[in-house]
Amino acid sequence: MSNFKIPKNGNDMMPFNFGPRATNPKVSGWYRDVTMIVVPYLTDANILRSIIPEQFSIPEEPVVSIAYACNKDIDWLAGRAYNLISVSVETTFKGTVDQETAAYNLVFWENLTDPILTGRELQGIPKIYADIEDHKLELGTASSHVSHYNNPILDISISNLTKLDDDIVKTISDSEKNKKTFGYRYIPNVDVTKEPVVAEPILHTSHNFFKEMHLGQGHVDWHSSSWEQNPTQAHIINKLKELPILEYKDAVFIKGATNLFIPEQPSKVLK
Repeated sequence: MSNFKIPKNGNDMMPFNFGPRATNPKVSGWYRDVTMIVVPYLTDANILRSIIPEQFSIPEEPVVSIAYACNKDIDWLAGRAYNLISVSVETTFKGTVDQETAAYNLVFWENLTDPILTGRELQGIPKIYADIEDHKLELGTASSHVSHYNNPILDISISNLTKLDDDIVKTISDSEKNKKTFGYRYIPNVDVTKEPVVAEPILHTSHNFFKEMHLGQGHVDWHSSSWEQNPTQAHIINKLKELPILEYKDAVFIKGATNLFIPEQPSKVLK
């Protein structure tokens, strides 16, 4: 008979029988060196509603934001780094108890397993893997390329950069110190004919600090994918490509830092 008792609470993750991750005084939610390219564009509301959970509503003229981030000097990864691409849209959640407006994360691509598993299991962030190149800054244009199985998914860029005044950057940075985003923790049942084991919307809060910002002209290219090219992600890529780019909004190139774990503002399940 085993003497290992299944944990009833805590942050144990699979494989849970080894216990929780080791604690370390250096562990925090700080991403101390973050470079971002954010390209927002107006899209079709009817198409977008087909992939937004029913508890959320979107504006009549929704703006999709494609964000690339090169994250370095990450405390909880002992100073390591990874890149991500997120696709989000501003939504409003109206439940029986809570009402919140925040960016709903449609998909997160990341190029490292550790944050993918942490974000999916604990936070309900829709994370999947891709190869994401470090951004290049050439002739006034910053760009990155995303692929999987050596097949392209997305190209993102910003050009015609104009540096913002430090006072403006501080004002914008101050407004981002309590940035809210939505996740959705969804774990299917082993018996797929039954209801999911977990299906719950989650609200997250982060603190973002901008040191330098440039406005510019953004551009994204979504690449169609066949099942043979990307058997587990083609349906995601092609649906996002279906969203028309009706009008680009001001894109931004940012250098700063982010704190994802705020003890006094923990993530919570929305009701």
